[in-house]
Amino acid sequence: MIALIDRIQAPQIIKVKKKNITRMLDRANAIINKYGEANKDAISEWREWLRNEKSLSKAELIYDLIDDKGEVFRSADMTATDKRQNEKFHIPIMHPVTNKNCPVPSNGWRYAPGTIEDLLNNDLILFGEDHTKIPRRKILLRDNLDSQMPSICKSGYRGKVELDALGVEFPFAHSTEFYGYLINALSYENHGEFVLDYFAGSGTTAHAVINLNREDSGQRKFILVEMGDYFDAVLLPRLKKVTFTPEWKDGKPKRLATAEEAERSPRIMKVVRLESYEDALNNLMPARSDSQQKLLGSPEAQGADGLKEQYMLRYMLDVESRGSQSLLNIDAFTDPTAYKLKVKRPGSEESREVNVDLIETFNWLIGLTVETITAPRTFNANFQRDNDPDLPKVSPRRLLLDGRLRQNDQGPWWFRTVTGTTPDGRSTLVIWRKLTGDAEQDNLVLDEWFRIQDYSSRDTEFDLIYVNGDNNLENLRQPDETWKVRLIEEDFHRLMFADTEV
Repeated sequence: MIALIDRIQAPQIIKVKKKNITRMLDRANAIINKYGEANKDAISEWREWLRNEKSLSKAELIYDLIDDKGEVFRSADMTATDKRQNEKFHIPIMHPVTNKNCPVPSNGWRYAPGTIEDLLNNDLILFGEDHTKIPRRKILLRDNLDSQMPSICKSGYRGKVELDALGVEFPFAHSTEFYGYLINALSYENHGEFVLDYFAGSGTTAHAVINLNREDSGQRKFILVEMGDYFDAVLLPRLKKVTFTPEWKDGKPKRLATAEEAERSPRIMKVVRLESYEDALNNLMPARSDSQQKLLGSPEAQGADGLKEQYMLRYMLDVESRGSQSLLNIDAFTDPTAYKLKVKRPGSEESREVNVDLIETFNWLIGLTVETITAPRTFNANFQRDNDPDLPKVSPRRLLLDGRLRQNDQGPWWFRTVTGTTPDGRSTLVIWRKLTGDAEQDNLVLDEWFRIQDYSSRDTEFDLIYVNGDNNLENLRQPDETWKVRLIEEDFHRLMFADTEV
């Protein structure tokens, strides 16, 4: 029993923000700014606003006072509910002006002397004009922003109404108000949390996150997972619309988002599509010779020994389909921007060709914590052969650059780099380039491009440098440098099919 009790942890107390407190504080600040101070007129207007706000609870309406510092507060009795027997609860409190003791409640004080001393030090005890009045406690509104989350949460909002306002058709949706209540409670201490929804549906979770960030300037981020065909028809349009502006009616924006609202909306929503089983099969392109086809059609292949079945399961996938896009066509790495797969449209048999983001996929495969991704840059270059007169005429002449690389949007040599850290802590540079098919020119341009980056003078010593395509980069390494070069294609293929051996 003792061992079991030792393992019992105290339950976590989940706090939720009280719904109206922030709105009340904002309103009070606006009134104080209007009058320049918390004078009688400001307090009068504050009380008038409270009386007219039907959505406020009785517990909120009693915060009807504002002190000279602009703090909204209420006055509370400090009398103990039961008769206090201990004399320490009957110690008088001295009036700060008359320096005489104030009356002590007949039941004694609600708080111990130490607590009362803290209240005095923090100016949280209210005194009368003189020592004849019993002091009361000053409770600030900003100290009561939250409460413990109840075990039963009630919500009467309908999510379908929100979808109708956006002009998005979907049979059912949960309420963003209820989702926001739950998410806000779980991200109360940290407004930069990641919110993950494995079954995103129509996108209520993300909608609620966007609303919360607009309310409290939070930086929560969402990750949604969905495989239904309504991802493109419902979820994505919904999030695009609520990002644009918070208020919609009949599928049209009621108003444009203010600059402040736009600042608290997502800047980028990244859509990542994972290759499905059907997509993998649709992208297999076997290349079978006449002799192989003849062998498969022979009586021996059709026999009980299962030759044809073994061939289809092993040889066909391992050999004939090698180089298919879904099995990683290394030859297609010559242009990192042009790797394509045929992707089946949800809910139909139609397929379309889409680009695959090799750069980001590789970042994930090597577990790279990305620090920088540069914009693509393209270059032109001219070449000449070494005309050293001391070499025999029949000797091969080395290719040289004729001048410097020239940046040009239409140039054939394209570069993009990623820097970051691998899970084992190695500083990594990933160089992606387009290859023209002339290895001598491609590597000469790569060498010159690498020199002009001048990485060694940037206080950045890379441990690993990845490059697509065969190269001579290690020849440029200085004696005091320790970086190693690895081929992107080799690690891409190794990691892509790790633990898939039959």
